[in-house]
Amino acid sequence: MTDFQYCGDLVRQYDTDRYVLSLLYPKAQREALWALFAFNHEIAKTREVVTETATGLIRLQWWRDAVGKIYDGEILEHEVVKPLADVIKRYDLSRETFEHSVYAREFDVEDRQPTDMQGMLKYAELTTAPLNELVLKVLGEEAEDDVLRDVSVHFAVVGLLRAVPFHLHQRRCYLPESLMAGHGVSVSKLYDWKKYEALVPVVESILEEISAYAGTTAMRSRFLKASHKLSAIYLKQIVKSGYNVFDPQIQIEPPFKVLRVWMGGF
Repeated sequence: MTDFQYCGDLVRQYDTDRYVLSLLYPKAQREALWALFAFNHEIAKTREVVTETATGLIRLQWWRDAVGKIYDGEILEHEVVKPLADVIKRYDLSRETFEHSVYAREFDVEDRQPTDMQGMLKYAELTTAPLNELVLKVLGEEAEDDVLRDVSVHFAVVGLLRAVPFHLHQRRCYLPESLMAGHGVSVSKLYDWKKYEALVPVVESILEEISAYAGTTAMRSRFLKASHKLSAIYLKQIVKSGYNVFDPQIQIEPPFKVLRVWMGGF
């Protein structure tokens, strides 16, 4: 198995939606995307594999250093780092953009809940837009900064809503604290699996807030078009469930999802 195939298998198992998006492209670009997505998976899962903030920060620093070494001409013997180094060199990717991606994940290990809606939107942007920026560089596609931001935020927020049950199980919450308080919901009660039905108006308010990001027009990037189509499909599922993110139907794959996403890329 090549390191690129290792990355592909990793993405297919843990980041299925991005794996589907990668299949829109020829082999060389597809494998490059796998390396980027595998890197993203490794830093994104940090909170899941550590129990202490300090340990999480150390793990993120390891990835920051590993990427830095690539730019300094040293490549660590690691099944994700090696193909990532190849992609960085081949497509002349920005070191700063990788650093932004790692920095954004420090929020996860610090177990901080966004204080307000703007905090949630900023988290969504910081954890997704840098990755998408790297993707577009690999694909040779272009997008205005506001389009890149809007599609990234929409994709990330819908993903965060779908992951609410998973995050609460880990005693994590990315929903705005002030918005929850306004609806009489406390995170401590959610952690105890109490009053989760009270989240319905919170979820509805969040989707209303990101509706401004759903009307993105004149997208030239096939990848961003397909990404936006995917998040729109999931958003409709949430609405159909009555904004109940605990509805098991939300976790069922939408009919003809892959075909709809691929068509959305054209």
